[in-house]
Amino acid sequence: MPNVDGRKVASAVKATASTTPVILLTGWGQRMIAESDTPPCVDKVLSKPPRLQDLRAALAELVA
Repeated sequence: MPNVDGRKVASAVKATASTTPVILLTGWGQRMIAESDTPPCVDKVLSKPPRLQDLRAALAELVA
């Protein structure tokens, strides 16, 4: 995505529909979680590639 990153996309989603759950898939997930560097517009951070059980758990948590 030229000139756009996941944080910008997440921010745009929340600006449009603030109750929409946002999961950020990133290669930096472990570091972001360890450093508590989750952007305020992101509800959950998962590392790439996500494990299916982690993705399912995140979806279940966010839509419950």
